[in-house]
Amino acid sequence: MLAENFSGGEVVFDTSKKLGNIFSNWGLRRAGMKRATTKWTLKDAKKLTKWDKRIRVVDQFPYFKVIPRDPEWDERMIRQMDFIERSRVFNMANIFHIRL
Repeated sequence: MLAENFSGGEVVFDTSKKLGNIFSNWGLRRAGMKRATTKWTLKDAKKLTKWDKRIRVVDQFPYFKVIPRDPEWDERMIRQMDFIERSRVFNMANIFHIRL
């Protein structure tokens, strides 16, 4: 539907891998949002190109890659972001940029 109605448009969104979904849903339940769940996962943006030949992947990168680290932030937070970004096991979320 996006390719049909927004031809030439671009979409940037985040998505989790399966392990990321497990942690997201755990966090939502812990915050008291029992009926709010994340269900959709996608490991590789290239899979979207199989949905419609008009979809082109512009970029895909780890969620924390483009977030600049502010020296004013808590050092533990920065270390955790760096670890998650570099770790293949814990790199649970990505940013996808597609063109229609």
